[in-house]
Amino acid sequence: MIQFDHVSKRFEDGQYGLKQINLRIEEGAMAFITGHSGAGKSTLMRLIALLDRPTRGQLIVDGRNMAKLPNREIPFHRRKVGMIFQDHRLLNDRSVYENVALPLQVIGASPRDSGKRVRAALDKVGLLKKEKSLPASL
Repeated sequence: MIQFDHVSKRFEDGQYGLKQINLRIEEGAMAFITGHSGAGKSTLMRLIALLDRPTRGQLIVDGRNMAKLPNREIPFHRRKVGMIFQDHRLLNDRSVYENVALPLQVIGASPRDSGKRVRAALDKVGLLKKEKSLPASL
């Protein structure tokens, strides 16, 4: 479970990337974050992956307050987070399916479960018919 309780992220220049966000994503759920440029999507994801820390509020992941997570535990936390960056950082020599499946392989999900989840995700974003395509052809 991922929970944001009144989370804000203020940058050094004084601008807010997020301000007083409340959000709850249940364990096993798949969430798609959409919005206009500058809405805070990347900031939200950077907080979940602990690439940045919140300025205010509590970010709880799997019952743990991320503000109190020691730096030495961050790599283990990141293994549980799958995200596609704005510049997508896809592996160009792997198919769309293989790129989406990679985080599930890293955490040790079964191939059967991974297949179901990957195809469901690709279907939700209209890419199921492109699952065998390479990223450069999209």
